[in-house]
Amino acid sequence: MTIKYPPQYRYSLFEQWDKKTFELIKKIAKNKNYPKVLGSKKDKNQFLITLIRIQKALYDWRDFLVDTFDQIKKNNSINTAILIEKYPTSSISKEEPEWATYKEDRIVSDFIDDLEIRKIIFLGSDQEIAEFVVRFTLGQLGHDWEFTIMMIWEMLGSKDSLRLKELNQEMKNFDYLNLFKE
Repeated sequence: MTIKYPPQYRYSLFEQWDKKTFELIKKIAKNKNYPKVLGSKKDKNQFLITLIRIQKALYDWRDFLVDTFDQIKKNNSINTAILIEKYPTSSISKEEPEWATYKEDRIVSDFIDDLEIRKIIFLGSDQEIAEFVVRFTLGQLGHDWEFTIMMIWEMLGSKDSLRLKELNQEMKNFDYLNLFKE
């Protein structure tokens, strides 16, 4: 059997949206044409927190990403205020999900819950925010989706801020196909 591109053992991409978004991420990564990020600092910060927390959403976890990437496709921007209004923190469950069966699953689930109330700040430029959104989404499309969140948990530790430049550097470990090759 021939290994497909992308390899299914890394990115199954069973849904049509997953395939199309993977292709868009490839294009963005190749051209380094990251979307503009619109909104106040507070909105941008809340948007990133929601992005990380979507795996426990009361709606399909893809919905937030679908709306985000629809905006990117439409005008190469992300309007954070619109997205966080549509997906408030109350739309993300605090119940333990079915997928939380191993210790690392519970760490991720608890961290997602903690992010609802923990005051953290993402430090960096709009370009670094946009790069993180694209890199993180690539990670969410892959089989290591959970470890992208665990990586953030580990990097944050007991601090109250994270540098997006450092997050993006670490996210390179989830770019198995070198889509963002410099």
